[in-house]
Amino acid sequence: MDRSYASLNQTAINKIKYFQQQWGLPVTGEVDVNFWTHMGFKQSDWYDIDSYVAPLKTNANSARADHIEAMIATAYAYMGKPYIVGASSAPYYGTDCSGLVMQALYSSGINPLPSSAIRHAQPGFEWESRNLWDNPQLLKVPYAERQRGDLIFYRDPSSGLIWHVAIYLGDNQVIESWPPQIMVQPVENWQRSWVAGVGRPFI
Repeated sequence: MDRSYASLNQTAINKIKYFQQQWGLPVTGEVDVNFWTHMGFKQSDWYDIDSYVAPLKTNANSARADHIEAMIATAYAYMGKPYIVGASSAPYYGTDCSGLVMQALYSSGINPLPSSAIRHAQPGFEWESRNLWDNPQLLKVPYAERQRGDLIFYRDPSSGLIWHVAIYLGDNQVIESWPPQIMVQPVENWQRSWVAGVGRPFI
């Protein structure tokens, strides 16, 4: 069965509606502060979750390889955590694809402005992968020359727009946030295989 990105999002919405009904909350399919606290999280975290910035793991003396490994180590800290649309939060909660990449970049010493964890949470900026791809500081390299630490960008097959980004690990594997969770997968698989290009954050 071809479970598209849209159908996976609908599955998540249906689950939210189910629990809202079980908990006696308004059935909207959207996570709000009441749903958040019913999940067992602190109300205060609802207001500052997207202010999280991964701790810096490199310094001015770090080699290129150190920056790459810092980025990948931070991404691995999210392994198994849930995919959350529009989130770029601490590993305790989860994140989406561009949120994962932003936190990984923060820890390695790159601030990918104008993309940011806070902006990513705002309506209209759920697709920060497109803005990361458009960032002029990101060197574009041919797919055949991809290296560990590069960013692999994917297109929506129906619209052609950038809709996903993952971190290349080598050996045709990426670490990514894709429904339902952060995981390691082949660069191309049955869920998403339309590679748009490769960006190299570390020159």
